Amino acid sequence: MIVDTPTLKAHIEDRLAALDEAVRASTTVCAVVEMGLLSEDARTALWQAFQGHPWFQQAAFSALRPLGPWLFVADIETLLDDLYPLAEGGFHGLLMTHQPAADEAEKLGAFCVVEDAAGEEQLLRYYAPHVLPVVHRFTDKPWYHGLFGSLSHWWLPGLDGWLDYAGTWSPTSDSPDAGADARILLTPDLLQALGGDPTVHRILGELERSSPSLFQVDCPGIRLAIVDQAIHQARQAGLESLQDLSVYTAYCVAHGMAVTRRPDFLRAVDQSRSLARPLAETLQATGVTGNNETDHE
Repeated sequence: MIVDTPTLKAHIEDRLAALDEAVRASTTVCAVVEMGLLSEDARTALWQAFQGHPWFQQAAFSALRPLGPWLFVADIETLLDDLYPLAEGGFHGLLMTHQPAADEAEKLGAFCVVEDAAGEEQLLRYYAPHVLPVVHRFTDKPWYHGLFGSLSHWWLPGLDGWLDYAGTWSPTSDSPDAGADARILLTPDLLQALGGDPTVHRILGELERSSPSLFQVDCPGIRLAIVDQAIHQARQAGLESLQDLSVYTAYCVAHGMAVTRRPDFLRAVDQSRSLARPLAETLQATGVTGNNETDHE
């Protein structure tokens, strides 16, 4: 389900108000922020302004603790209006937990340690915006309730609003700790699902390295969604080569998805496909630019 920000604020406030007083007292809304994706100044500002709890409590990961994910606690208005702009580059959503935030952070950090087919331990960034939706689908796994059992919601920012991923907590559910000791196993079906579309991640990585100023947003989830949508539309338009997909995506990132509705851009894409000429050459030859009053719609 996708909800806009005002609706999300109202939904969270209504959900909290509907809880029994005792349950509400142990319910917390938190922001998930991967600190290593932020500048040192932004990290310091977050630690000074908000109450935070690191995920990595294990002694083996003490060096990663300040750079890994953290839960930051505040009221919903503060999280969305004050924290989100400051932490956008490492923001991985909001969640509603029904146990103390410090305990939730420790539990979520423990689930980052997964086991592969050889029985070896690995770290999995299951909280990342391109991974959480995949993990959330595996409802039949032994670890599922342990991961989501103390949560009623996990919201991720998307292109058109907030995506709501339901937890398994309910006022009448079993203890939130049920299954908390289960470890995520990287089974073949989960590994295959986690693979996703490598082209999306490759082009996103290339653009972030070579042209980071093209992006109008810092939120990693929204950046991923923009690139994914652009590549999907490019393929629908008949483009296939990695170079053409990358150029098409770069235009969408720089000028907004509205550029794909402009007649001059559409003609250039058609010409590139019909003449088997690289899209970059066609755009240059036809003089197509991103300057248009409809950009960034």
